[in-house]
Amino acid sequence: MNSATPRSAVWMSVAALLVAGSALAKDYYVSAQRGRGRTGSKEKPASDLGNIISKLAPGDTVHIAAGTYLGRGKSGADAILVPVSIIGGYSDDFSRRDPWGEFKTVLTGDVTTKNYKVSPRLHIDLAKYLYHKSGGTAMPKIVVDGLILDQGPQNRYKDAGKALLVRKANPKTGENPTPDRGALVITASRTKNRAGKWDIAVRNCVVVNSAPTQGALTVSGYQGSTVTIENNLVINNTGTGIYAGSMWQGRDEAGAPRFTIRNNTVLFTEKYDAFAQSFSGNSLKVGGAVVAAVSNNVLAFADRNGVQKEGKWKLLLKDNLIVGNVQADYWEVSGDQKIELEAIEDEAEYLDEESTGNVATKIRVPVPEAWAKLYASRVLIDRNAAAADIKAQRTKANALRSILGLPLRADDLKADSPVWLPLMKVEDAIRAGADKYGGKYGSSMPKG
Repeated sequence: MNSATPRSAVWMSVAALLVAGSALAKDYYVSAQRGRGRTGSKEKPASDLGNIISKLAPGDTVHIAAGTYLGRGKSGADAILVPVSIIGGYSDDFSRRDPWGEFKTVLTGDVTTKNYKVSPRLHIDLAKYLYHKSGGTAMPKIVVDGLILDQGPQNRYKDAGKALLVRKANPKTGENPTPDRGALVITASRTKNRAGKWDIAVRNCVVVNSAPTQGALTVSGYQGSTVTIENNLVINNTGTGIYAGSMWQGRDEAGAPRFTIRNNTVLFTEKYDAFAQSFSGNSLKVGGAVVAAVSNNVLAFADRNGVQKEGKWKLLLKDNLIVGNVQADYWEVSGDQKIELEAIEDEAEYLDEESTGNVATKIRVPVPEAWAKLYASRVLIDRNAAAADIKAQRTKANALRSILGLPLRADDLKADSPVWLPLMKVEDAIRAGADKYGGKYGSSMPKG
């Protein structure tokens, strides 16, 4: 560019590129019932999202009708390397939406497939977007809305009862391992457009039966990103239910990605396995290089913490229902302070001063009795536990049984657990998140 070119002309050129990129964005359509070929039009939809990923360009939107989708070649993994939006929950003619009701769009997989991949079920991975030939100045919004991600059929279980998760593959039988990378992962990056900032939203999604080490639902922003995570149901997973992270590691709080996390229901988040002592079993984890406002969520029944707060930038925690978490309601990693809910306003060092209204009201989760009995029969192992600690764990197990409406027990804890991440049906999961608890907390059935 000529050094004499006016700066206003430079910005006009950038604006023109942005408008052009937006104008070229396409809508694609996917239908399990009618899909055939790779045209991806409303009249001639594709049969699976995975079949048209190579066609997607920045700013495109994919609309997915009701049905069950296993990925290209039944791989159970869709990786998208450009910023796009994915909208599910449509009728087959795309005229109506009811994502958790009549028109469920279910992304899952098949543990027996020959094309098995140890990858997130859906990953919008922008780590290399900086170098993408059609990237640079284009900064389209990313929206994921109305998907149900059920990794139960991708998991390996001990037997047909599907009560005990098996992590490793079996080379002798050729059985695949259980996926451990999460169900929905969005990873932002820096871009060539220094003025542009990522705008990411995840809404009205259900994540169930995912068995990661980290987040079942993960969004990692970048400098200046705006991220909204709202009205999602994240239930019966290992690792962390919702993970708000950052690919940017700057030191200036003003540049941190800003998260709004509201009206989500996160239930039954287990440790990675019965013996895991760290990195897992949290309803919500907020990364160190993140600024977040967390409100009106249900963060309940995690094997470790309701909220794990990393870093020292202030977290706004307001009007949440946080209950039934085994280790602590709130854990500040900096300083290693594990704080119960009634004390957080006094003792938490890294909470915004406006943090208030958080409650620990007991709730009854409408899960089937058979599943509740399985879940409550798990054994949480502490490899360093003394007798007093084991007694305390038994007490906490009984507290959980009480909340689930089950009779108490007085048996001794065993050295292993016969149950881990027992399979939950999608219909049962949705029932647990279809209505707000107390009329105020958590997710509810999305409207069309």
